[in-house]
Amino acid sequence: MTESTATAAPRAASAGAHPAITVAGVSKWFPTAEGQPLHVLENVSLEVPEHSILGILGASGCGKSTLLNIISGLVTPDRGRVCINGVPSGEFEDWRSVSYMFQEDRLLPWRTACRNVEFALEAGSMPKAERKRRAQAALELVDLSGFSDAFPYQLSGGMRSRVALARSLVLEPCILLMDEPFSRLDAQTRSLMHTELLRIHRLKKMTIVFVTHDVEEAVVLADSVVVMAPRPGRVREQVPIELGRPRDPTAPQVTQYIQRLRALI
Repeated sequence: MTESTATAAPRAASAGAHPAITVAGVSKWFPTAEGQPLHVLENVSLEVPEHSILGILGASGCGKSTLLNIISGLVTPDRGRVCINGVPSGEFEDWRSVSYMFQEDRLLPWRTACRNVEFALEAGSMPKAERKRRAQAALELVDLSGFSDAFPYQLSGGMRSRVALARSLVLEPCILLMDEPFSRLDAQTRSLMHTELLRIHRLKKMTIVFVTHDVEEAVVLADSVVVMAPRPGRVREQVPIELGRPRDPTAPQVTQYIQRLRALI
């Protein structure tokens, strides 16, 4: 860890910050083939301050992705509520301000990088020239301006992830949801993507919520980490990461957080 990291003020959002996302008492069941409902989430509550980065960490099957899907509006909770910028999710209308980056890059193989990014803009009435301009700007933001005409098979795994990130950013969201977006990358490429994500976060001041199995990733990226207990998924503890950035994963203060979170899982 550099000296500036060790002495920098923590980036965790203050308690008085406006919550971009509020999850209050959320529970969820899914039907099964046997006819017995599967209890996936139980009484989950958390707040995500505006412009902050929240990591959701836990073992497989603890409901992390289901919670993210509920926040995104893709899944309805059976009990409890979610508010986006103070508005209940059922009444929230500006869903274009919320982007979702999935675990798989989901690039269309017959489209170039630019056309894959444009895809996120095609549901509206935006003129084609404006879609292309914004797609190219998003690719430039993720340092892929020279690859706008490349097809997915011509790109490395890290470059494909950057295209997927550009597609999530092209709508200029206020909130970015990410479901293990870098889990399929090698360690070196994943570290580079962490650096890119933090750079973009500094530029765009988005609120980011990401799901991960990777404890090191959670500590390096997040202002605060919610540790989920397994089924039914519930919040075991929320741990503020009170460190400046950049964070060296081998630095003593960082490894202390890593050890603490591992003990909680």
